[in-house]
Amino acid sequence: MARVDVRAPLRFLHAGYQPDDWVAVFLKAYDTGGTAQRVGPLSWVTSPRFQAWLRSRNAARWNVYVSVNVLTPTKRSRTRDAVRAIRHVFVEADHDAPGVLAAIAARPDLPPPSYVLHSSPNRAHVFWRVTDFTSDRVEALQKQLAHELDTDQAATSCSQTTRLPGFFNHKYTPPHLVTIEYRRADHVYSPADFPVPVPRVTPPGPRRAAHSAVTRLDPGARAQRYLAALPPAIAGQHGDLHTFRVCCRLVRGFALSDADAFALLMDWNARCEPPWPERELMDKLYRARRYGREPICGLLEAQP
Repeated sequence: MARVDVRAPLRFLHAGYQPDDWVAVFLKAYDTGGTAQRVGPLSWVTSPRFQAWLRSRNAARWNVYVSVNVLTPTKRSRTRDAVRAIRHVFVEADHDAPGVLAAIAARPDLPPPSYVLHSSPNRAHVFWRVTDFTSDRVEALQKQLAHELDTDQAATSCSQTTRLPGFFNHKYTPPHLVTIEYRRADHVYSPADFPVPVPRVTPPGPRRAAHSAVTRLDPGARAQRYLAALPPAIAGQHGDLHTFRVCCRLVRGFALSDADAFALLMDWNARCEPPWPERELMDKLYRARRYGREPICGLLEAQP
């Protein structure tokens, strides 16, 4: 097994965040489905006692994640509304990481990454340290980059997590030590260093065009209103079936992309008891699109 550097998570946390930042630490055991989350200041997360607790959990096959961006102090949930400041532009190469890095290096409109985290063979998380980004701006940019670089389109929310270097990834066998390479970690980029996100417009199909006078709200806004009025999923009360039906409504009834549906689900998911892990939520969206019986665009024909 690879040699563990206990200083690796501390270096990353000190490099990517400011001393008074609050972050969320999320733990997941894939073999049991157990989850845990802690939210607190950087000084607490980097303390010897907290790091020792993470080591003990990781040794028991729990995976360790940290929020890519920082949260409002005293918040206890990792929702989009809880994000206080954007610290990173982030893309997740879930396959062909060398090819993604080569594509980034070949683009004159993209600056060099600040650091690259290697989560497992052929997979990487790419970061640019940034300032002056809003949540909307960084999500629009990350969605565009995910589309252009063929990276994970589910990993575009500003409330996204990343693996913490220096801990083992137990999702696969054998476990893989998460490592990180620092490239331009001392440089902080601004929105001017990146391409301006271009809105992706999907031409309306014949059925949607016929009802354009009725659908005055765009599908995303209508889906957001639907979710705001929807009760959360609760374990022991058919929460799994309820969540699957919600996913069917979003990707089939409202005809949203998986990435757009996932972003809208973040606030609703925070109210669920317990919240769904992001990977499981994305899997439900995939299965809803493939196996659901909700008519495509069916909810776009109703009055908003």
